[in-house]
Amino acid sequence: MNLTVQSPPAPPRQQPAPGGVTSPVPGPEGVAERGRQRVSRLTTSLRQTPGQLRGILAVLVVLTLGAGVTAMVSILGKNAVIEETTSQSGRLSVAALDLYQALSQADATAASSYLTPGAASEEVRDAYREALRDATVALTTAAGEVETSADAQLVANLNAHLPVYTGLVESARTFNRLGEPVGATYQHQASTLMRSEMLPDADALQHNAIDQLGEARESAASFPWIPAVLAALALGVLVWAQLWLTRRTNRVFNLGLVGATVAMVGMVGWLVLVSLASASHTDRSHEEGADPLALLAEAHIAAQQARAEESLVLIARGEDSKAEERYTAQMELLTGEDGLLAQLNEAYGDDPELADSLAAAQESAGTWSAGHDEVIKLARAGEYSAAVEMAVGDSEESLATSFDALNEQLTAATEVSADRFVDATGDASRSLSGAAAGLATLCLLALVSAAIGIQMRVAEYHA
Repeated sequence: MNLTVQSPPAPPRQQPAPGGVTSPVPGPEGVAERGRQRVSRLTTSLRQTPGQLRGILAVLVVLTLGAGVTAMVSILGKNAVIEETTSQSGRLSVAALDLYQALSQADATAASSYLTPGAASEEVRDAYREALRDATVALTTAAGEVETSADAQLVANLNAHLPVYTGLVESARTFNRLGEPVGATYQHQASTLMRSEMLPDADALQHNAIDQLGEARESAASFPWIPAVLAALALGVLVWAQLWLTRRTNRVFNLGLVGATVAMVGMVGWLVLVSLASASHTDRSHEEGADPLALLAEAHIAAQQARAEESLVLIARGEDSKAEERYTAQMELLTGEDGLLAQLNEAYGDDPELADSLAAAQESAGTWSAGHDEVIKLARAGEYSAAVEMAVGDSEESLATSFDALNEQLTAATEVSADRFVDATGDASRSLSGAAAGLATLCLLALVSAAIGIQMRVAEYHA
């Protein structure tokens, strides 16, 4: 019997699909083939006017939507930063400043009250209790606004030290009332705790808050470059598209593209104006508000610290030479040739709302400084009672009167600067009002108008 070896059957040949087009090849080769076909069709389409018009529309959609979204995000971000300036970081900055001032005032009045027996002493002690109350409120506010662990630790330290300080002051008062000299030691310990621990922590908290406020200012005043560039590119494409269509169709205007151009011009103009206005008001809030407030706060604190050291000199009956040195340093900081009052008068001496208060403050500080020399002469001459009376009495010539006048004048200037800060920050926020929604609306109008204008031209090729 003969056996015949047959070859395996050949695979069926692929039959052409109707219309003469080969059916897609399955597998990776088929996917690649389909990709090449799509690229080919796209390339072919872009060689023709309708495809080129659709390409222009796609570019305009990307640029216009990008400009609208980034502009809206930028404006909303600026508004949030400005609100934070007047709320969280602003409240923390104010609370930290109030805390420092209240602690300094408490230390100054506690030392002064030690020197003043009787009814006059009760008035000073009332001021001391009010300063402690203000410090407690400021510390509570700061505790609710801190965001970093470092600031939280500073607040915790102050919370721990405040009752210790008040306990030392009360012990000093008790022993002083009993006529025991050890009271002076307790008062000295209280002032040392305030000067070496509490005020440095309050100062660190204040500077951290000011740094945060400065960062917020830079963010609020920054120009929105990304939306501005995207909008400018969209405008450039619109102008180019109209010139290109004019050459292709011999028609001067495309109403849709003209409308889109007008809308984009309005969007760019509005964006630039509100950004510049917001930045101007933000800068004004710092130049006329935050900057003088910072100098005035330092002047307040220097005066209060000098007053506390002056009282310690008398409490120690001349035995604390360091207190006199610290007093001299604080007064040099306050009234020196390049001191805080000199800086304030140089920077804001022409300001009609601040000039009188600043000039009067400098005069009061000079009177106080001159009177201090007389007090020291009396104390060194053994006339301790006369020295104390001149330092803390209620006569027109007393140092307490000069100090109170200085404090009132600095407070008046502080209130003016604080009002200006609030007004300028409010103006910055109002300048952005409605801008986010308005810019988004103009971008959508531009997009719709451009789409209508281009689709009308595309439709003419299929008519």
